Amino acid sequence: MSTGNWLCAYAITRNRPSTLDIGPVPRLIGYRDLGVVVSEVAPARFDRIDTLDPVDGTLAELAREHDAVVRAVFRSEPVLPLRFGTVLDGEDAARRLLEAGYDQARDCLDEVAGHREWGVRVRHTEPAATTRPDATGLTGTQYLVRRRERLKAIQRAREDVAGAAGRLQEALRRQAADSVERARPHGVLMNTAYLVETGREAEFHAELAWFARELSAAGATVETSGPWPPYSFTDLELGATAHG
Repeated sequence: MSTGNWLCAYAITRNRPSTLDIGPVPRLIGYRDLGVVVSEVAPARFDRIDTLDPVDGTLAELAREHDAVVRAVFRSEPVLPLRFGTVLDGEDAARRLLEAGYDQARDCLDEVAGHREWGVRVRHTEPAATTRPDATGLTGTQYLVRRRERLKAIQRAREDVAGAAGRLQEALRRQAADSVERARPHGVLMNTAYLVETGREAEFHAELAWFARELSAAGATVETSGPWPPYSFTDLELGATAHG
């Protein structure tokens, strides 16, 4: 990459500058009916981005800036968020990016237009299986019977929650245009992103509320996040013009 005019690239959208409320900075560079939202950036801000610690304040600041720009575009136009830290070597590189990925980007914009991303996570905190029942006044046989009953109850509770989470997932998929499974940390039974048409969000959240009551009764919690730009549903091949 040269040491000239570096551009931080945030997202691809429609080439309609008059509809965007992002001000002169960032700005839109267009190619045919597509545009890429960029701003000038000092090379030093991104030259070590891959080596920064995730809890580093600089990295968090850059990530917030990136998300704020994507959200600003998303308020008025469909948007394809680009990978955080994507840097282009000037305006010509920005146009080459759009030209190289034109067909894919245009089709993807059509698919996500009028949709928003919602995240749904189901947590279940199980009682510790190793907790010993009170042995006061029990024979050895009675103690073992009570322990087996406790383990069976824990297993039934686990199956009840897993079943309800599966039914929730299927119900939400019927309301969504697409869904993506995310990594599930310990204790998380479901962690899914859904792409939902705005006209179907009421039905989506009605299903969510219905199953959340069932899951709550079974000892689980349902967490939702959003609406987001379609971060989980855009995967563009950027080619050699982008660095990130």
